[in-house]
Amino acid sequence: MERTFAVVQWIEGEDSGKFSDVKTDAIRNYDDSKMDQDGSPISPYSAFIEWRHGKRRKGGWPHYKGDVLFVSANRFENTSKLNSLLEEVERPQLTKRVSVAPSKYRDDSDDSTDIEAEPKKVMKSKVRADPAEDFLKTYGNGQLHPVDNHDLRRTLVELKQENKDLKEENTKWKDMVLQGPTPDKSPSSRVSTATSASPTPSQTVSQSSKVEIHPGTGVMIDKLAWAYALISNSATVFVRQLLTAVFPLEILMVSNLRGTKRSGGDPRLPLDKNKLDAIYSATLERFPGTPLSSIGSAVNAKITELRSKSKTSTPHSRAVRLIDIKS
Repeated sequence: MERTFAVVQWIEGEDSGKFSDVKTDAIRNYDDSKMDQDGSPISPYSAFIEWRHGKRRKGGWPHYKGDVLFVSANRFENTSKLNSLLEEVERPQLTKRVSVAPSKYRDDSDDSTDIEAEPKKVMKSKVRADPAEDFLKTYGNGQLHPVDNHDLRRTLVELKQENKDLKEENTKWKDMVLQGPTPDKSPSSRVSTATSASPTPSQTVSQSSKVEIHPGTGVMIDKLAWAYALISNSATVFVRQLLTAVFPLEILMVSNLRGTKRSGGDPRLPLDKNKLDAIYSATLERFPGTPLSSIGSAVNAKITELRSKSKTSTPHSRAVRLIDIKS
């Protein structure tokens, strides 16, 4: 029997730390093989989950990260598990009462009593949190890393050197284009599928200069492109930056999000699913709560913009523009 109900604990969003009863279809890319026969996770299972609270937004439900704690085929078992988890959290912890000597046996003139009572006051006082740590937890995805000025300077020098190398390669490519056009290959030999990759100047950069945009996806881009994406102030800008860094321009010009065919136009090839999933996951990690439809709209809007610029440019300027975009 299909297990369609789940108990999750939110990691992000307004309900962070709380438990919820959801359906498994609200869990993005839900994999039932990660749960055992009793409905418990075989290993810690985190995923992006639709937060269906209040009125549904125009772009769809927001997605937040959460832990899948239990799945079941019927709502009764799911509700029972949820109630048991809530009882464990709300159950008060029993503490031993501290014995206090009666006041009539105390000697007010004895200074040792005041000295011993002082540490108790310190223990009862609540330690105030560091405002800097609260700020980093709120705006830095809750990850605190020790800052090493030496490492920061070294990283900055490496990025500057990579930027210099890329500019030199870009200049060489521009000179090659200006010297004379090379014979174009046929569309069939140039692009077989949307997943095929064409040689780009960035491929001359060593593998150590690349970074994985989301753990476990294997999708790598240049560190410099990743640095530009991280300074994006919105999910839309972040998606547009990643799209041109992950896919070659030739692929984007003949593809769209799902490979649909427009009326009166040529059929479009679908973008590589693994690379798209990596962009979706990286965006949800960077901007929690972003509707999936907004990410898809940003992808198609960027592709449409690239096609529009290509149609309005001359063949010579189009080749130079292609080099500019890659750089």
